[in-house]
This record gives sequence, C-alpha cells and structure tokens, in this order.
Amino acid sequence: MEDKFLILTLLTASLGFIIWYMLSTSLLLPVRFQVLYDANPPYVSRIFRRRILGAVIYGLIPLYIIKCTGLLNRPLLSDLNIYFHWNHKVSLWLLGIVPIVLIVNFISTKKSSSLEQFPEVRIRFWRPGIFVWSAIWWILYLVAYEFFYRGLLFQSLRFHLPDALAILACTGMYALTHYFKRNRVSFFSIFYGALACYMVLDTGSIIPGLMLNIITALSIEWLSIRHHPEMYFSKT
Repeated sequence: MEDKFLILTLLTASLGFIIWYMLSTSLLLPVRFQVLYDANPPYVSRIFRRRILGAVIYGLIPLYIIKCTGLLNRPLLSDLNIYFHWNHKVSLWLLGIVPIVLIVNFISTKKSSSLEQFPEVRIRFWRPGIFVWSAIWWILYLVAYEFFYRGLLFQSLRFHLPDALAILACTGMYALTHYFKRNRVSFFSIFYGALACYMVLDTGSIIPGLMLNIITALSIEWLSIRHHPEMYFSKT
C-alpha cells in the first residue's frame, strides 16, 4: 500500500499542479495599485474558479481515489497517519504564531507593494455576497491544499524516508507550486512549508497548519481591503 500511496501523491503533486496551472487562465494577475474590475464580473468568477479547481484536484479527487476505489484497499485516514484532532500542542502552536502573523499582516498590508497584489479580487465595492463567497472558496481551497501537502504527500514520503528528508522533499514540492508567483509568497512558501510539516510531526495533527494558512490568507485579504484607498466594504 505504501508504494501505491506514494505514487498517487507524487502524480497528484506533479500532474495535478500542471492541470491546475493549465486550466487557471492568467495566473499572473496584473500588478497594479488601481482597482480596475468592477465592471467585469467574469474576472471575479475566474479567481473563484481557480480556488474551486484547486479544492477538487488536491482534495476531492485524491480522497475519492483513496476511499472509493480499491487502489489502496480503502484505508482509513488514520491508517495513513492523517489526523485532524485538536490537542494542547495544537493550542500552544496557534497561540504562539497567530498573534505574530496578524501583527505582521497588519503592518505589511499597508505597504503599496502589498496593495498592488492583494487582495486578488480587485474590485472597488466588496458587497456581502462577494465577501462571503471569497472567504468560502479560500477556506475550501486551503483545506484541500493542507490535506494534500501536509497530509497525503507528507505522510506518503514518511513511509519511505526519514522525517527530515520527508520535510525537505515535501517543502520543495510545495514551494514549486508557488514559484510562478515570483513574489514574497514564493519565498514565504519555503519557510511555511517546512514549519507546517514540523507542526504535523510535533502535534500529530494537520490542524495547526490548516488554521494558520486560513488565518493568514483571510487576514491578508480583509486587511488589504481595509487599507486600500480605493476599496470599500459595502452593505448592498
């Protein structure tokens, strides 16, 4: 089972990313401070489709193959060393890191260099519908991403490699999926990828990385909207 598990995750990490990249049109979004897309609803849908596609490729498809086909003899997630439990170590990690992340994001999202890129959805008026759906698709995408990289891929590597090498390999493949962005996210993905894998080892759960990734993404989006002089929260 371990060999088939590794093949499945490596194929998903490689071919899955290629498919996502090919189907996600215009991945390199315009780097501009101005808001340009209020009159272009398809632009907003394009951003959301990218997140939905990622959730399907990295979450639903691997989970379906594992649970609904005979490829791996339908193992439980616990058989693959994947857990979502909350324990005191999870709490300690989040209490130690989340405040730092929020402070850093609050400061960094004020900078013009950050506001040129975030939020991804560059519209002037953030109405409740767009605001809520953007958060929902972010969360689903990041849940799938963490489930795959810190769950499936990392654990499949651990079946064949020492923990240190598994962290390096998983971090390298995770960072490659962010290389096309060629900005601070590309660099941060190396540090975050290694840290998230270590948190899995220390806590026995993928919850810390999952929560940290979601909090980081949503706080950057919401703080960027707040700090951008041309963007506004709208009730209607």
